[in-house]
Amino acid sequence: MKSRDTRRLRTIMVDLTPVLPGGENGGAKVFVLELLRRLAERAPQTQFVLLTQASAHEELAALDGANVRRLMVLDSGGPPALGARIFSRILAHLPDRLRRVAARLGYSLLTQSKRSGSRSLLRDLNVDLLFCPFTAPTYFELNIPTVCIIYDLQYKTYPQFFAPEDVAHRGRTFKEAVRRSTALAAISDYSRDVAIAEGKLDPAKIKTIHLHISQHSLRNAPRDESILGRLQLVAERYLIYPANFWKHKNHEMLLTAFGIARRNGLADDIRLVCTGAPGARQQWLQKAVRGLGLQNHILFPGYLANAELLALITNSAGVVFPSLYEGFGLPVIEAMATGVPVACSNVTSLPEVAGDAAILFDPRVPEQIAQAMISLAHDKKLTARLIQAGDARAERFSDSRLMAEQFWELFQSAAELGHRSNVLVGVDPDGWAGPIATLQIVPSTQARTLDLEVALPTAAPIQAVMLRVAHEQDQKAEITVMRGENSSFSIPLPLAGGCFNIHASPSFVPALTGGGNDNRELSVRFVRCDVASADGQRDTLFAESSSP
Repeated sequence: MKSRDTRRLRTIMVDLTPVLPGGENGGAKVFVLELLRRLAERAPQTQFVLLTQASAHEELAALDGANVRRLMVLDSGGPPALGARIFSRILAHLPDRLRRVAARLGYSLLTQSKRSGSRSLLRDLNVDLLFCPFTAPTYFELNIPTVCIIYDLQYKTYPQFFAPEDVAHRGRTFKEAVRRSTALAAISDYSRDVAIAEGKLDPAKIKTIHLHISQHSLRNAPRDESILGRLQLVAERYLIYPANFWKHKNHEMLLTAFGIARRNGLADDIRLVCTGAPGARQQWLQKAVRGLGLQNHILFPGYLANAELLALITNSAGVVFPSLYEGFGLPVIEAMATGVPVACSNVTSLPEVAGDAAILFDPRVPEQIAQAMISLAHDKKLTARLIQAGDARAERFSDSRLMAEQFWELFQSAAELGHRSNVLVGVDPDGWAGPIATLQIVPSTQARTLDLEVALPTAAPIQAVMLRVAHEQDQKAEITVMRGENSSFSIPLPLAGGCFNIHASPSFVPALTGGGNDNRELSVRFVRCDVASADGQRDTLFAESSSP
């Protein structure tokens, strides 16, 4: 392992491959881009290498600088973009249980396709730290500190809002972030508390770093006021909900509440604007609006450029934000920072973010949302107080340089700590391993054993596989697994820990042996891999039954 001067993190790799063009990443993209600009300013002697996919590569050119460069690692039209769309269509026709099983394979193939040709990318570029601002540690390599951001665990609270394969994917992403990261950042205390509970995390491993966005930048950002004329809107005679049309954004309840508000005193000329990227959900909601007879009062302008969206927000009578779940709720702070009154949900992170500077309502009670909209549109004394309180509240989340400083401190801490978890690398979520799997075992004061069970399924095109387990250069065990059988073995682990390599031969590629389109190089399938301590504690690094 190379020596690291933690005062000088010379090269940080940032995985931006999840970034899509336009607004499909929601507020996370806005936050990440601002953070990277500030980090580059904070650490001019550090080189930031941004991994991108082709569709967003040029859009991210705005980040280029003396110490920031982009590296496109995913080509347009190939995996994972095209493959994921085809895979999703196949999954749609499977029963839920089979969809979850197939999703584990899909996660494996997605990760493999993203890492194809870049197995030692971090080492080749002499990277000092891997930063994963979209959670997944896809490019993780042993002995390179890794920092991941946790936004939320919505899939745990509202699994019904996601397809089974999406729940499996998000669950696997969270587990790998917990297992493989050196340190984690949560965007709110709420998200941190949930992550600690669900991931059984040591609280010291995860730090809350709130999102920040500069009030000055927002107030002085360009505005395209012509958007009001194009949409036939009158300033302060409409309410706005700036959000994508994901299910947790609760648009159905908002539309119902708007109808109630109109019956309970909302002026007839007050309109509702719902921005967000077009898609099937937007079309469904537009149809619902027509069914309610509100098509002349509710607008869906689609995805808007920043200057257009900012003009709509600042000229509105108020922002209404009825989301059921937020890890933070950046649009609430953005609205407050531009002098606009806000009404928002009283659940998850939103009370933490909004404080007493917003009208809070239960997002599951349309009458409360309706009353909040009436108050935003007509109670001038209340909205004046909200604007004043919102300005002070936004100030608390307006120092993006402080945010960058907090992340920089976390990076430094991660580099100093090294890895504090046992990690298994080289085994995909469906259990299949390649020719080499690697275990990183942390030191311990207790005697421990490595307990491993592997299988060679009857469908495998080879008769037997030999496994050799070596610690550094010292061979510890050798075992042969026959086709159609499971084999288990246990070996003692040194108190000092270290790296163990599990070599398997021969291997095979299913696509070359009549096994469909799976181009992975495979050997055996892991059933269970545990580190067992003398006191009876077991650290499960892989268990077939517990995979999402």
